[in-house]
Amino acid sequence: MGSTCATWRLRVVSESEAAGLRATGVRLQAAGRFGEAATAFQRAITLAPSRPEGWTALTLCLLADRRPEPALAMADAGLARLPRSADLLCAKARVLQSLSRVAEAGEALRQALAIEPTNAEARFGLARQAVEAGDWDGAAELAAPLASARSSPQIDWLVARIALGKGDHSAAVERTTRALQAPGLTPDQIAETSLLLGEALDGLGRTAEAFQAFSRGKSALRGLYAARAAGRESEVDKLRRLAAWFRAADRAPWHEPAEAADQKHAFLLGFPRSGTTLLEQALAGHPDVVALEEAPTFADAYAEFMNAPDGLERLARLSPAEAEHWRGVYWRVVAERGVRTEGKLLLDKAPAGTLYLPLIAKLFPAAKVLFAVRDPRDVALSCFRNSFQMNALTYAFTDLVETARCYAATMDLAEVYRDVLPIQPLEVRYERLVDGFAGELGRIADFLGLDVTPDMLDVAGTASRRVVRTPSAPQVRAGLNRQGLGRWRAYADELAPVTPILAPWLERLGYGGEG
Repeated sequence: MGSTCATWRLRVVSESEAAGLRATGVRLQAAGRFGEAATAFQRAITLAPSRPEGWTALTLCLLADRRPEPALAMADAGLARLPRSADLLCAKARVLQSLSRVAEAGEALRQALAIEPTNAEARFGLARQAVEAGDWDGAAELAAPLASARSSPQIDWLVARIALGKGDHSAAVERTTRALQAPGLTPDQIAETSLLLGEALDGLGRTAEAFQAFSRGKSALRGLYAARAAGRESEVDKLRRLAAWFRAADRAPWHEPAEAADQKHAFLLGFPRSGTTLLEQALAGHPDVVALEEAPTFADAYAEFMNAPDGLERLARLSPAEAEHWRGVYWRVVAERGVRTEGKLLLDKAPAGTLYLPLIAKLFPAAKVLFAVRDPRDVALSCFRNSFQMNALTYAFTDLVETARCYAATMDLAEVYRDVLPIQPLEVRYERLVDGFAGELGRIADFLGLDVTPDMLDVAGTASRRVVRTPSAPQVRAGLNRQGLGRWRAYADELAPVTPILAPWLERLGYGGEG
C-alpha cells in the first residue's frame, strides 16, 4: 500500500512539474523563443509521457518554428503512445495542412471528430478546409455548432472569414472587431484577425482604416519573429549579395554547353503577388501539363551552392556527374509531392524563386522560364496586406518599406541574371493577361510548345478542381476579372513612403505616371 501511495504521489508531482513546464513553454513560444519553448515541452513529455498536452504543444511549437517534418514525426510518436488523442490528431492535421497534404489533414480531423464529437478544434479545422476550398456553405454548416455553442476569437475569425467569402463585409468587420477586443490574444491571432479586418474594411471602401488594420497585423508578426530574424541574413541582403557576385562573375563558365534533360519542363518565376497563380491555373487546365505549386524543389541545392562565394564558384563549374546528382535531388522532391510527370510538361511555380535561376541554368538548361510582372505598387500593397507562411522573404513583407526594397532587389537581381546567364525568360504581364486573356495565353502556350485548349480558358473551373494554397485562391476561383488591377490607387497616400524605392522599376517596366 505504501509503495502504491508513493508511486501515486510521484506521478502527481511529475504531472504538476510537467504542467509548469508546459506553461513556461507557452510563454516562451509567445515571445518567439521557439528553441527554448521546445526544450520546455520536451522536458514536460519526459516527466508525463502519457499526457497528450505535451506532445501536442511540442508538435505545434515545431510547426510554428517552421520545422514541419520534425513536427510531424513528433505527432506520430505521440499518437503511437496515445492513438485516441483527438487534440494530437488535430495538431498532426495542422502540420499536414502546412505541407499541402490536405487530404491527409482532413482524414486526421475526421478521426479526431469521430473520437470526440464535440472537439471544437477538429470541427474548426474541417471548416477552415472548406473555406480554403471556397465551399462557403459547407464551411458555414461546419461552423454553425461552434458559433452557437460559444464565442471565442478563433470562432469569431472563422465566422468573419466565411462572411467575407460570402460578400458580407459588414458582418466580417463586426466579428473581427469583436475578436480583437478579447484579452490575451497571441501575436499570430492578432495578425490573422487584423489582416482579415483589413480585407473587410477594404471591401467597404474604408481604405485608410483598412491600411491601419494591415499595419497592425504585420507589426504583430514582425514582433513575433524579430528575434529569429535578427540572427539571419535578411532577404534584401541575400538578393544584393547574389547580384554583387554575379556582376563580378566570369560569364564563360555559365555559357559552357550543358546536358539537357529529356523531361519537358518549365518554371514560373517573378515575385510574389505578380499574377503567377492566375497563369498557373490557366496552364494547369491543359491535359499535358502538371503544375507544382511552390514546393521546395531547389532548397537543398541552394543550401549547397548559393550561400557563399565558394559554393557559387563550384556551381559555375559544375561537372556533368554533379549536375546529374542534383537533378536527382530535384526530382525526388517532385516525387515526394505525389506529382507524376510521365509524358507531361512539369510547370514548377515558384514566385519567390527568381534567385534560383543559376541553378536552373546549370541543371535544366533546356527548361522554359516564364517571368511574371505586375505593377510594382500593386505588388507591394498585396504583399503587405496578405498573410503568408513565415520565412525570410515573407518576414520582409511585415514592413512596407522592406517589402519595396525586397521587390527592387529581386528585379535588380533578375536583370543581372539576364546579363550573365544563358536563360532568357518570357515576360508575362499580369495586366495584359487579364485584359487580353486568350491572346496572351496563346502567346505563352506557343512559347511552351502547347496548343490552347478550352479548359485553359476556364480558370475558375480548373481552380475548383485543384488545391490552391495562395492568397490568390478566392480571386482565381471567381474566374477572370479586373479587380486586381490598379488597386494601389486607393492606397496612394499610404504607399507614398515607398514610391521613391519603386520609382525606377515603375519607369523601367513601363508603369510610370499613373500606370
